[in-house]
Amino acid sequence: MEFIFAALYQVIIFPIAVLICKVLPKSPFRSYLENPPASSSEWFKAINYFCPIDKFILITSTWLAAMMLWYIVRWIINLVHNGSFTDMLEVLSGAEKALAELAAFTAKEHTVKVLSLKPLGPVARELQAAGVEVASLNMQWYSQTRIIQKLSAAVEAFRPDIVHAMLYRGIEYARTACAGKGIKLITTPHFDLSKKNFALRWADRLLKDLDTLTVAESFSTARYLVEKQKYQKNKVYLLPNGADEKAFYPDASARAAMRKKYGYTPDNTVFISVARLAPVKDPLILLQAFRNVLRSFPFTRLVYVGDGAEREKLEAFIRQNKLEQTVLLAGEQTNINDWLNMADVFVLPSVEESLPLALLEALRVGLPCVVSDAGDMPLWVEHGKNGFVFKKGDLTLLSCLMAELADSPERRADMGQYSLTLAKRMTDTSKQYQSIYQQLINNSFHVKTA
Repeated sequence: MEFIFAALYQVIIFPIAVLICKVLPKSPFRSYLENPPASSSEWFKAINYFCPIDKFILITSTWLAAMMLWYIVRWIINLVHNGSFTDMLEVLSGAEKALAELAAFTAKEHTVKVLSLKPLGPVARELQAAGVEVASLNMQWYSQTRIIQKLSAAVEAFRPDIVHAMLYRGIEYARTACAGKGIKLITTPHFDLSKKNFALRWADRLLKDLDTLTVAESFSTARYLVEKQKYQKNKVYLLPNGADEKAFYPDASARAAMRKKYGYTPDNTVFISVARLAPVKDPLILLQAFRNVLRSFPFTRLVYVGDGAEREKLEAFIRQNKLEQTVLLAGEQTNINDWLNMADVFVLPSVEESLPLALLEALRVGLPCVVSDAGDMPLWVEHGKNGFVFKKGDLTLLSCLMAELADSPERRADMGQYSLTLAKRMTDTSKQYQSIYQQLINNSFHVKTA
């Protein structure tokens, strides 16, 4: 029964309760949000208050069935692929890297506490080693109704001046937990909201005004939030992602050492992709394109840096096409600057993006880049100048563009120099966030809308 009521809560009671709290922050109905009912009788009392139970059941039956079916299918898929129910996105992502860098930088002069919805991973351990307090709310897939209560209690205990939430669930839960507390809330999506389903977009649109400020990490994100989600223009600030020039730079010695370590000769043209092995990054199309290129240019090599749910599928493709000697699945790595310096061309064929950090890091290193037209990537890769842009999913064009760079060292060098020129446009986002935080505390931050 708890599963059924948890689903009801997420789909119906949660957004209704949030709406009441938004309109009446001191409303007694806030208790349903921060302290979800524990028994079925209490659940029905809560439901019946908002809507007569017969109408409620009629309206929500379809939603409930869809929600339950989704959970069951998701559980079965993960069970078959992984042997147990585990989150498919526990590998390091660009959003986690951005969070780690920002938290570590902010902690130099301020008291910082990081709350994770899920069990702690490598990013948390890295932050803890740097002296940043990190705690987990241990959210489980089957029951998330207590998370807001835990988050609200944590916020009450810590009493921060500012809460900065990232990624979808973190943002929606933080909005609810901070409602009516007088705490300034900053949200940074780090995801493509347009690809979320209608229910999730609707929930976001309902809760958006609880933000003090939304910082969009890409132009495409900012435009979608304002035009489609109807965010107020004066509450959306564009601060594009950036890559630290002290951490990412051309390094000839690292290039020589890495190529020697992995057996690449000066004649090998090495393509590299740094990304999660997830469907949204479309790693399979890159393998397929590389197979096509290899037929005409046998000296080319491909390196994937990253891990994820698609790894087994990629390994099977590599075996079937006898690519074991030409493709390296390097897994998760920490010395990304060395790996990028080892390569000659950066490739990212994502079907969904905002503004990926990996692309910006490749620009800092001075690599020509071949990317899809997803998100803001075309704003940083000027077609024919520092790389090429292709329509996402276009295998033929991707193959042709990679082939054009495979045997053109002079053109790669020219494009790489232009990448370094474009990289100078990047800003230090961590420092800019400190300025935003301080101005929000002083009530002096204003977004220019003209």
